[in-house]
Amino acid sequence: MSFLQSITLDRGIEILVVILSLAYVGLIAVNRRSGWWFGIAASLLSVWLFIRVNYFAEAVLYVYYVVMGCYGAYFWKYGTQSNQLPRITVRPFRFHVSVIALCILLTFALAEALKQIGSSNVYGDAATTVFSFVATWMVAKRILENWIYWIVIDLFSVWLYHDKDLNIYALLMLAYSFIAGAGFILWWRQFREQKPPPPAAA
Repeated sequence: MSFLQSITLDRGIEILVVILSLAYVGLIAVNRRSGWWFGIAASLLSVWLFIRVNYFAEAVLYVYYVVMGCYGAYFWKYGTQSNQLPRITVRPFRFHVSVIALCILLTFALAEALKQIGSSNVYGDAATTVFSFVATWMVAKRILENWIYWIVIDLFSVWLYHDKDLNIYALLMLAYSFIAGAGFILWWRQFREQKPPPPAAA
């Protein structure tokens, strides 16, 4: 009982977010649409928590996660006429070069904006926010390389969250990086097993 009494509200929310988030990533990795709803719930709680610790860009990012969670749930159910999961796709190298270059530019721009509102660790906060925006869109669109982005983002976020004493979040990000690696393997296998798309109608 004393252990439960020692848990602060913030720490309790962190623990709940960890549970919901692990369910989200695990279910998404094995192509379960229900995972999006766990992600939406975890993101809503995270918005409140990040505002409390002065990570404003992270708070905005989790609002975006809520929106993309709704989109992902919809797209994964209605993205094809047969109501099956949309195909996993791979984008060319030049696509990722362009994406990374754009994200770096946006990171510096967002960092400057965060300085004006007194956010903490502006470049780290901005980088994880910008790259996570793109990676989340890739998950929703079922682009295979999203998992590679997430491995890098999650490992960087371990340090970012530890810096604010959000150690449970930091451990969550470490777990995420391993799950992202497993997700890449699972999606890669499914990508290779996919049948060629049907020819376009004349």
